[in-house]
Amino acid sequence: MNMIFLSVLIMLIGGLDKTETGLKFDHSAHAGIRDMECVTCHEEVKVSELSSDRNMPDHEVCSDCHNIEEEPANCEFCHYSPDDPIGLIKPGTELIFSHKGHLKGSFNKGTCISCHIDQEKLAAGLISSNCPVRANCFNCHDGTGASAECSLCHSRVEEMTTLVHEPGWDHEHKFSTDLGGENCIPCHQPETYCSTCHAGDNLVETVHELNYRDSHGLDARNDEILCQTCHEPETFCSSCHAGAGHIPLDHMASDWALPPYAHAEAATQDVETCAACHSSESPVCVNCHFDADGILGTNPPIHPVSIDDLGEGLWHDNPGFQCFSCHVDTRSAGVGFCGYCHGAIE
Repeated sequence: MNMIFLSVLIMLIGGLDKTETGLKFDHSAHAGIRDMECVTCHEEVKVSELSSDRNMPDHEVCSDCHNIEEEPANCEFCHYSPDDPIGLIKPGTELIFSHKGHLKGSFNKGTCISCHIDQEKLAAGLISSNCPVRANCFNCHDGTGASAECSLCHSRVEEMTTLVHEPGWDHEHKFSTDLGGENCIPCHQPETYCSTCHAGDNLVETVHELNYRDSHGLDARNDEILCQTCHEPETFCSSCHAGAGHIPLDHMASDWALPPYAHAEAATQDVETCAACHSSESPVCVNCHFDADGILGTNPPIHPVSIDDLGEGLWHDNPGFQCFSCHVDTRSAGVGFCGYCHGAIE
């Protein structure tokens, strides 16, 4: 579908119907320079519960400050065509929206401009571009702070979807998202909407190509953050790399567990990756690195050979110290770990 045509359709049916007027109005002079509260003119929003409500000031409201009746020649001050003045023409809208529900009694300018962003700075005429854009809604409606369901605000969800997306879109939308997804974001939140289908367990033929189980390690190593937009490493990855016994290719290298001990270098550089599969509460390291006999130098090394002057460390007074994950605290001179430093009593 032509992207310009698509954008027009979204503009027409996907949000607030666009309103053009013959009115001049400078918000920056009212809410900006004079720091007027929005409800000074837009008092109707206090009780407005429908998107079809007008919520715009009329002559009577303007006359509180502007002398309209006595100076009719001043029509051109607000109207582009004073001889044929046109006010607000507001067409119908399919949106479900309540100003009253959003304001919840807080009728100050700061609350209003959280949606009508920078409205107090606008010096332009009263045109459709002054209306909040859909992206502003997602500041709150992100699926966590507030619901991001389309039906919460849109009364014709199926009709909108049919008009905006071509038949077969479910199978073809990947090509649009590959280009950056900018056209998706005005309606959809990637973190919530995409996951309704792409839940993290569908590696074949949907999100990833057929042989992705064999090649995904390259992507995981080059762009781990991208993987984490859909997958939790501690849960998703471990379903294969731990529960099903599938180990990463680098673990099968000849020097992984033998000199020069490639696994030690990998753990030093990125121990968080190790922890994604290997529990920190019952570390796999102690399967090999465990001082079973209490004799110095007879177990697979984990410390540099330069550790020969231990001194009196924290382990003397703390039996829960990390040393005792591998070493047995005998509390006896000349025996086991304590015997490393304390010789047998004569």
